[in-house]
Amino acid sequence: MPDDVQPPWDDQTDSFIRDIDTSVTAKRNISLRTLLLEPQKYAGTANLTATIKEVKLDVDAYFTELLSNLAQEEQELTSDMEKADSIYTQVNQTINNRAGIGRVPFLKPQDVDFGSTNPETIYIGQYSGQLDALITKLINTSTYICDLSTTYRKYTIGNWLFSGSRSFVLAVQAPESPVISIENARDQINTLIEEASIRLASI
Repeated sequence: MPDDVQPPWDDQTDSFIRDIDTSVTAKRNISLRTLLLEPQKYAGTANLTATIKEVKLDVDAYFTELLSNLAQEEQELTSDMEKADSIYTQVNQTINNRAGIGRVPFLKPQDVDFGSTNPETIYIGQYSGQLDALITKLINTSTYICDLSTTYRKYTIGNWLFSGSRSFVLAVQAPESPVISIENARDQINTLIEEASIRLASI
């Protein structure tokens, strides 16, 4: 076990890896943790490509079972995401219309480097008259506006940068759910397995 290697994941993901490792090590004679942290230790292992595919199937099965027990949490997340997506649509349409009238550039960049100074972030949970007034004020003081929104499943979580003499970010409060945490951990582990496969293929 590579206990002296600092893992690039959080404590919750680490607990998932420990759980999966118990069965993977017994069935596949390979440690998931070692594969993710020090894949070179398995260089030259017989049938390694097939074994890694089997490990990935084990990981997917583990998370499928875990998520199957969260039906209520899944329903609540869907409702919260629909609300967040609706707020995004309203805010983005308002910004787009008013930025056009005021001739303020409204961009959808690949990424933004905030430099050494991070803008003030305002989190919102609903669309209201006060928010409408705030958007107008932010547009009027902006040199340009960036849509930095992200997508989760089919839903969009709004995030907009209003850049001027003082910059602000207007962000829709993202829902909190154990489903998101579990899916993020699953995706991170699968990505690390793919990276380990690539590293081993190059050896």
